[in-house]
Order: sequence, then structure tokens, then C-alpha cells
Amino acid sequence: MSRLLKKFNKLLDYCFNHFEDTSLAFDNKRIIISNREFLLCRALVPDVAEMTQLQKLVYLEDNSWDEEIFESELRNEKSKLYLIMRQNDQLVAFIGASFNQNTRDAHISNVAVKPDFQDHGLGKFLIETMITCARYNNYSSLSLETRLSNIRAQKLYSIIGFKNIGIKKAYYQSNHEDAVNMKLLIKNEKELVNG
Repeated sequence: MSRLLKKFNKLLDYCFNHFEDTSLAFDNKRIIISNREFLLCRALVPDVAEMTQLQKLVYLEDNSWDEEIFESELRNEKSKLYLIMRQNDQLVAFIGASFNQNTRDAHISNVAVKPDFQDHGLGKFLIETMITCARYNNYSSLSLETRLSNIRAQKLYSIIGFKNIGIKKAYYQSNHEDAVNMKLLIKNEKELVNG
């Protein structure tokens, strides 16, 4: 009986520790960038239609993201985090990332800033926020891909600290353009304190 009880307790321990709620937390906040106030919050399913419209506006040739894909991403709160920025209740930017617990890599899948809000630091702010989220959750790296032709994005990612780690041939479905694969190694809190 004692052996059976030990097995049962071991099973309970596994269930409580393995299946605990590990959703990526994020608290909504008001922020100021370039003297403009924005609401930064976690994206929810009701935001999907606006996110899809913004995606199409920013990436004219890319039709790989639709409402169904965005909704699927947002429902997976344990390994996906999508943040949106609003000004006067208008969606002006968003970012999305997948957090892989096995590799400890947070992969940025999507960044979009409405054209008339570009060049004001919103994209950089969103990427830096995702870096902070990854660091807070003890992830060791962030990765992303960007179009080979998108020199502007590559420069921004380089300024933030991402390094070019190679080319992915014919990565983009819409036109088979190559992608630049980039990665940022994240220092943990102890490394930051100790230099």
C-alpha cells in the first residue's frame, strides 16, 4: 500500500508541477513615446480584425497572416505573447513572439507599426519590451527573421543588439524572398549586475 501511495503522490506532483499555469503575464500600462501617450496591452481575440488590417497595410505583398492564424496565436497564452499599442483607441502597432521553453529562445514572429506612426520609436520600444519580457522569464535569446531587402529593419535590429546569423533561402511564401536570420543573446540579471 505504501508503494502505491508513493506512486500516486509522484503522479500528483508531476501533474501539479508539469501542468501548472505558466501563461506569459503582462500588465497593461500607459506609456509616452515622442511626447505621445499610448496604451500598451496584451492583444486579445477581439483585436484580431484590426491586427490583420494593420498587417496587410504594413506588409502589402505578404498574405501569410490572416485572422485565423492571429486568433490561433492569441489563444496560446502559454507560449505566445502579442502586445498591441493604441492611441485614442486606434491600433497603431503590435508585436508577437513565441516563447520556446525547451530552447529558452523567444522568437519574434511579427512587428507592425502603422505607416504614419513609423520613425517615432514605437517598433524599437516594442522590441525592447519583448526583450524585457524574455529576460524576466529567464529566456537566453531572442530571434527573428527579416526580409533581405528590408535594410531599414536590419539596421534597427542591429542597433538593438541583434546579430546576423545567416540567410534562410526563399523563406517568405509571398515572393520566395530570402530572410536574414538574426539573434540577440540576453544577459540575465546577475550578468547585468556583474558586468
